[in-house]
Amino acid sequence: MGRLEGKVAFVTGASSGIGRAVAARFAAEGARVFAVARRAQIESLGGEIDGEVVGFRGDMSDPADIATAIAACRDRFGRLDVLCNNAGTGSDPGVRIHDVAIEDWDRVMNTNLRGAFLVLRAAIPLMLAGGGGSIVVMASIGSFRATPGSSPYISSKGGLLMLTRTAALEYARDNIRINAVCPGLTHTPILDYLNAEQLDALASRSPLGRMNTPEEVASLTLFLASDEASGITGSAYIIDGGRGAG
Repeated sequence: MGRLEGKVAFVTGASSGIGRAVAARFAAEGARVFAVARRAQIESLGGEIDGEVVGFRGDMSDPADIATAIAACRDRFGRLDVLCNNAGTGSDPGVRIHDVAIEDWDRVMNTNLRGAFLVLRAAIPLMLAGGGGSIVVMASIGSFRATPGSSPYISSKGGLLMLTRTAALEYARDNIRINAVCPGLTHTPILDYLNAEQLDALASRSPLGRMNTPEEVASLTLFLASDEASGITGSAYIIDGGRGAG
């Protein structure tokens, strides 16, 4: 029996990278997965990974798209037990605060922080109606540790951690657990523009000598989503190969 057998899971940012790995892992563990992303290829996801997966196209920074996606999940499966709030975007690297374009700041905040808030706001009533559930928010090592030249991203992820902790306290008595996964460098398609030498340089920053894989992040996400983590809420789990330890 799978660790999410019989549960309905809603995964955002699921077309590639960590989100796709989470959707695949949830489905492999018995969940019925409603997978959402902005990219058109999300609509074919159900035919590409094993298990019951519905791919749905939607922008998780748009309140109307979020409401439509949650309603579609409810109409298809009747309930919601697990949410992985994964949709996110990065900011232009190496830009100091006085040079950050307002449009870039707003774009990152609208997806990473405001979008996560909007998804929680839309999904939690469906969880409440079903008697509870588990939410995993995809934060970042940047929720704890600043990096020069990335103020929009770092600020959004710091805010996301506080949103997670606040939500965990607000809904603990409603049988809804809310935790954060905080990845460090992870080898996803977002790094495809780098050459082998640049990838090796990034990997060398980790004490393990390599980057995370999306599947490793998905394994941690699965644990927090499952009943095995029934005593855990309001916590943040760093997965960065040990880089933050020293």
